Amino acid sequence: MNFKAFYDKVVNLIYDNRRNIVRISFSALALLLLLIVIYFSSDNFNINNEVNTLITYIEERQYTMAENYYDDIEKEFSDSKMSKFNKKVSKKLSALLINSADMYINGQVTKEQYMGLVNTVNALNPISIAPENLIDLGKRVDEMYKEENITYESASSFLQITSSLNGVNEGLDEFKQHIESLFESRQIYKEGTKSQSIKKYHEAIELYDKVIKEDEKYYSLAQNAKKECIKVMHDYYINQAKSLASEGKYEDALKYLSYLSPYYDEEEINDLIEQYNKYVSNYTMTSSDIINLISRRSNENKDDLSVVSYLQTVNGKRYYYGEVAKNDKVINEVLIDTETKKLYSYKSDKKDYNCDYSDAYFKIDDDSGQIIFSINKDEAKSILEDKLKENGKKYNSIELLDEDKQEKYSNDEVKNMINENGNIYYYFMVKTGWFKPKEIYMINIYDKTIYNLENDKVQHV
Repeated sequence: MNFKAFYDKVVNLIYDNRRNIVRISFSALALLLLLIVIYFSSDNFNINNEVNTLITYIEERQYTMAENYYDDIEKEFSDSKMSKFNKKVSKKLSALLINSADMYINGQVTKEQYMGLVNTVNALNPISIAPENLIDLGKRVDEMYKEENITYESASSFLQITSSLNGVNEGLDEFKQHIESLFESRQIYKEGTKSQSIKKYHEAIELYDKVIKEDEKYYSLAQNAKKECIKVMHDYYINQAKSLASEGKYEDALKYLSYLSPYYDEEEINDLIEQYNKYVSNYTMTSSDIINLISRRSNENKDDLSVVSYLQTVNGKRYYYGEVAKNDKVINEVLIDTETKKLYSYKSDKKDYNCDYSDAYFKIDDDSGQIIFSINKDEAKSILEDKLKENGKKYNSIELLDEDKQEKYSNDEVKNMINENGNIYYYFMVKTGWFKPKEIYMINIYDKTIYNLENDKVQHV
């Protein structure tokens, strides 16, 4: 049979059975489509089942199981199937995160539970979380904190934990910074109230001025508290200034008055400031001033002298204490009255610099630690005159003995007395007549006790 005859036979066969062929073709196509649908349905069912299993592990906080399960799925699924799996997991995890975050904010889950969920999500690295809803929740937390509907600890920890999620951090930065600003401002306000409660009004005002305007409630509280400070600090600071000035602490007194100046322009305050400034300028001594004073009195070369000094108040008066050194060796300790410029040298039974150029002396009491000033030479002479008059003793003159003459009239008993008590005496020679012997008296410079040296004996007068 030739080809043409075969072709005609096939065509006739198809034509004669055309209805059956069409029916069979449609059946085959339908079967193919059914197989395709079954295949994909089965595939989706398998993915959904795996997704649900993974989410169940996570919901039950079996985070290690969840991570291991995900690793197993990743090994089993093809790339395309894994891509579908990740998309479904992402959608469900996003919803779970939002729900858990909301519960954490409301105190229904603990910080550890929420953190565990976030850490697990981060561990499932290929899965991405839609940040929009979490960022909206961050904004809500920011507003809640501003309205004091959530604690700082809860708000801050929520933002910190949520920020650790991949792709979410930058969206929450604004709210984190805002909450920190509000928190710091409120802490400053609290510090201000503490300062105000202990009458540190100036410090309180400085703190109240740092409360930010954006925090309307606390800004208003701070401004009202500031007004109260300004009102009550007036009399308190003036009294403080006057009290300090009475102790010679003029710089400290001026500091209190300076706190009032921005709010009060009163004649009393201005007069006190002017008065105390004069005291400060008149009664301030530099190290050079102290060295020059000592150099003039002692005839020491001032270039050889150095001094370490500081201001000290004793019995309400201002003094400069100075430790004087010559060629790096301490040769004296002095107190200088800032008003009179009188100079006192240290002299006690334990320490004596043998200073003969001071106006008087001072020591530190062993028991109380207080500074005690001696009488000066004129006061000692006056005390002796009064005692002689009291005893009906007549005399022609009283002469203060210098160190050379003192040695002439010293005997063993005097020396023993000095060794025991220190050389804390003024020596006077009293002339009672041309043909009468001279009398020697010693006066303790601290307790003013008078002794008479007679017949080589020391006697209390």
